Amino acid sequence: MALALSASSSFAAAPTAVTTRVPFVVGLTTVKAISTPQGDYESLSVLDTIDATGFRIVLSAEAPADDGEGTVEISVPRRVKSEDQRTARKMRNYYHSGDPQTFPGTVPGFSAAVMNDLKSSGKAAFTYVKVNQVFGFTSDQLLTGTLVKVALTSLQVPVNGRTTTLPVIHAKAHLSDGSDAEDYEYDVLDDPGNPLILAWSGGEMSSRILRIEYPEPITAPTSIERKLAAHEPVQIYGIYFAFARADIRPQSERVLKEIATVLQTHPDWKLRVDGHTDNVGEDAANLELSKRRGAAVKAALVTRFHIDAARLSTGGYGSSSPRETNDTAKGRALNRRVELRREE
Repeated sequence: MALALSASSSFAAAPTAVTTRVPFVVGLTTVKAISTPQGDYESLSVLDTIDATGFRIVLSAEAPADDGEGTVEISVPRRVKSEDQRTARKMRNYYHSGDPQTFPGTVPGFSAAVMNDLKSSGKAAFTYVKVNQVFGFTSDQLLTGTLVKVALTSLQVPVNGRTTTLPVIHAKAHLSDGSDAEDYEYDVLDDPGNPLILAWSGGEMSSRILRIEYPEPITAPTSIERKLAAHEPVQIYGIYFAFARADIRPQSERVLKEIATVLQTHPDWKLRVDGHTDNVGEDAANLELSKRRGAAVKAALVTRFHIDAARLSTGGYGSSSPRETNDTAKGRALNRRVELRREE
């Protein structure tokens, strides 16, 4: 199975922030909407290791099966060498569950060299490693050409729950292996130190980042502890659930631990945990799902972190309290959340 790195209602818009960079730190998580010929799905990419030799990301998804029948749960680690991230000009963003962790000479997105060329001259030599599947076997097709910077622009992306304007280089490429040719477009974060591809399309596929999460210092005004101390509601986006279910995915552990630490630091605090959904599906089903997700967070805090169950109450609102419009993928991503409130 491959992973690519790849109804109206009233709403209150999420506050907008402006930033020039997203920190490249352990725990950096991106949630992407991916469209393929087999179907659409969401994937998670978690940066779980950084060291002197490079970094490792873990990609996971409930994705359409290669034969188009049903879905499969997959988790694929990929290790990227520091030298490749600095200099490689080959992008390989397809990972099969049986693949090795490292593909030397390639990166999952843009390297610093490609980004620096785009910024300095507006062009960069570039090869896309397109992985084709035939009868269950994979083969690499090297599509080569020149990336051309079309514009400097921006995209609004939810970052740690806040709609954030990110600076973007929009680039296009006509890539060919000498016989076949395809056109590709990319929106990449304008930061050679962390050139996240925020959106791309080409070769019958497309992807767009729905939200970005990363650990914030406990002293940050937006941290869970500081907001709860001020009796402000806290929108939690780092808890990930299986599609249309209340099963908590393993990538949620960091945020669950952060919530548990806050509760352990303040033994007198009691919290209410509410689930929220987008408006896809029936209202009654969404309401029930949101309640089960709130209860699942409580259960995780009680069983895994030994928080007293009496300190936690739960509920759910379904799709009745959106933060943004449900008419866009970004808005639906912001509406799927867990909300914490301190109770007196």
